[in-house]
Amino acid sequence: MATATEVIANETEIKQAMEMLRLGEWTNDILDEIELQRHLKISLEQADRGELIPASEVKKEIGELFANGHFNR
Repeated sequence: MATATEVIANETEIKQAMEMLRLGEWTNDILDEIELQRHLKISLEQADRGELIPASEVKKEIGELFANGHFNR
């Protein structure tokens, strides 16, 4: 897994590369996708180790995120 410093460096490098390729308008979408894939990988690794969260807890957390406006872009 990448460290926080590696993630920051990679984000900077990705932004620079996207600008050089004249694809700057898609930079945030790509960074979001990378973050989503990173979270998915972590979740799958946790599930493989049996570290599961009950569905009711996940539903509660997502509800709180919506209530706090986290998903309003």
